[in-house]
Amino acid sequence: MAHSIADSGFDIALGVLRRRKWAGVIAFAATLSLALPFVVYLPDVYRGEATVIIENQDASSAFVRGAVPELETRLITIQQELLSRARLSEVITRLNLYPARRERIAVESLVQRMRRDVRIDLSRTERGRPTTIGLKISYIGLDARSAAAVPNALATMYVDENTRIREHQTAQMAEFLKAQLTTSRQAVDGQQARLNRFKEQRAGQLPEQVSINMVTLERLNTRLRLNIDDQFKIREQQDRLAGVAPAAEDASDALLKLKQHLAELQSKFTDQHPDVIRTKAQIAQMERERASRAAEPAPPHRAEPASIVGSELDSLQREERTLRSEIAGYEQRIQSAPRVEQELEALERDYNVAKESYGSILKRYEEAQLADSLEQTKKAESFRILDAAVVPAFPAAPNRLRLLIMACFFAIASGVGMMLLTEHLDTSFHSVGELRQFTTLPVLASIPFVPSRPTLAAVLRVVLSCVAVAGICVLLAGFAYRTARENTQLVWMLSAPQL
Repeated sequence: MAHSIADSGFDIALGVLRRRKWAGVIAFAATLSLALPFVVYLPDVYRGEATVIIENQDASSAFVRGAVPELETRLITIQQELLSRARLSEVITRLNLYPARRERIAVESLVQRMRRDVRIDLSRTERGRPTTIGLKISYIGLDARSAAAVPNALATMYVDENTRIREHQTAQMAEFLKAQLTTSRQAVDGQQARLNRFKEQRAGQLPEQVSINMVTLERLNTRLRLNIDDQFKIREQQDRLAGVAPAAEDASDALLKLKQHLAELQSKFTDQHPDVIRTKAQIAQMERERASRAAEPAPPHRAEPASIVGSELDSLQREERTLRSEIAGYEQRIQSAPRVEQELEALERDYNVAKESYGSILKRYEEAQLADSLEQTKKAESFRILDAAVVPAFPAAPNRLRLLIMACFFAIASGVGMMLLTEHLDTSFHSVGELRQFTTLPVLASIPFVPSRPTLAAVLRVVLSCVAVAGICVLLAGFAYRTARENTQLVWMLSAPQL
């Protein structure tokens, strides 16, 4: 019978469903046989969580700053220590974790799996610079008891390890600073000894003694002038007793005047001054001339008074030489005072630096001792388990109802997709409307499908197909079972928001 109009969309959908129902059923069954074992045999995982907080952080940091490592650095160090192979292996053995896999899997694989099952989160404040105030330790296990035991064990290990590290660091820092303090004290004593030895060696030349040297030099110059005056008077008396000619008296007066002039110059200038050098040369020349005249024979009369006067003159001359020597010494002290002052300043600077270093180390040593005392009395910054993990009453994952709905959705989607794919790949015509869309030739009549009686071959073919489909479904179900059994990673992937 001819059709006057094209088939509707609903009729086309019914036709596709009628023709491709078995392909859709096979795809639906295969997908469902693969998905349902995951829903059924995925292991129940339990989640336990323990919370550790830091107490007295602000109170202790003022005392022990610099004596122990920074808090967050210490937390990272402890975390790496606890997640090490040795520590996790000990926890696995002590708590009897993964009993079904310990005989079949290497210890390294179990450690890697436990690292994936353990999670450590640091909590921070948001005021200014982030400061860690606590941490949460969670564990995903296949049974409720281990889910609670592992976080509690790790939290206890965190507290013990932190205490051990702090006590070790404070004690080690105190010992180190004690050794540094001894070395610094020796350096201070050495600088003090050098400074004292320098002052002893430069006694009389120190900067604070310059004013005393100037006063003493003035006093010596005054004594020298008085000495020269006394020599002048004695020479006059000696000349009178010896009956020296007036020319000799004039020479003696000139010599005494030169000496007085020299004393005045030396009170104002140093021995290197040109006037002082020239005056000394004149005095030496006149003294040589006077000595040559004195070598001539003297009159025999009045020898005793002349000898007395001569002894007094010799005494004054010895005193003059002594005074000039002392004046030269004090002038040398005054001249060397600037150089001595520079050397003294350098020594005092080194001494002050050593003393300041000693004071700084002493302060740090006292702080380290206080920190060590606080650690011993447990009054410093410490970790405390705020909330211990409890045995969970219900598994944390998986959500089987949600997974079942997703499995049914994917099975239906795969069945519909398979029907549409097989229909798309089939190029034959199934209705008059399809034929009219393909050609412009008129359709005179359509012959309806007349089913025939099934033959034995057809029945066998259907049975074999059903057996093959059932076998494929069984294989898929077995593969899903092997994959899903104790696969906590798959539970992590399917239940990530919940965990």
